[in-house]
Amino acid sequence: MPRILPLLIGLLLVPICALGLLWHQSFIWILCPQSLVVMFLRQAGSPYDSLGAADYPDIAVGVLYFPVVGVLLSRALKKGNFRSTGLRIAGWHVVALVLAVTIAMIRNHLWTFGS
Repeated sequence: MPRILPLLIGLLLVPICALGLLWHQSFIWILCPQSLVVMFLRQAGSPYDSLGAADYPDIAVGVLYFPVVGVLLSRALKKGNFRSTGLRIAGWHVVALVLAVTIAMIRNHLWTFGS
C-alpha cells in the first residue's frame, strides 16, 4: 500500500463528513461521531433547537478529523506499525460513537424534561 493512500482517503472523506453534517444524514453517526460529540455537548446547555443543526465547531471537527487520521496512518505505515495504530484509531472511533449516542440520549432527556 502506498504511504500517501491513507492521507488521500482522509482528504476524500472531508466533504462527505461536512456535507453529511450539514444535511443531517444518518451515516454521520458511524462516519464522524467525534463531530456529533461536539455538537451534542454544545447543544446540551442550550435551549431546544428543533433543527439540531451542526455549527462551526462541529463541522471543524468533521473536516479536520480524517486528514489527521490519514497523517497518523501514513506515518504508522512508514514506521511499520500500521496495524497497532489502526486498531487504536478504530478503538477511539468506537469510544466516540458510544459517547455520541450517550450524550444524545442525555441531551434528548434534558430537552423533554424541560418542556
